[in-house]
Amino acid sequence: MQNVGEPQFDYGSFKAAYDTDPRVKTMVRNFNEVGVEPKTAKEPEEAPQGDSQDSGDSITQMATRATNPGAPL
Repeated sequence: MQNVGEPQFDYGSFKAAYDTDPRVKTMVRNFNEVGVEPKTAKEPEEAPQGDSQDSGDSITQMATRATNPGAPL
């Protein structure tokens, strides 16, 4: 699918824009062939924190309630 009406960048074209446009440098912390890391006001966490132990149980409970026609609303 094509980017409708928007520019499309690969590593080479993004590097050229980064090297020539100071506005791009103010928005980008780091970039490589895989992706771009934007500058943000808050530092990113090392890894996303989640409730991995509880999520399986709660999903099972939600699915059970959703498929039980006699359950109170």
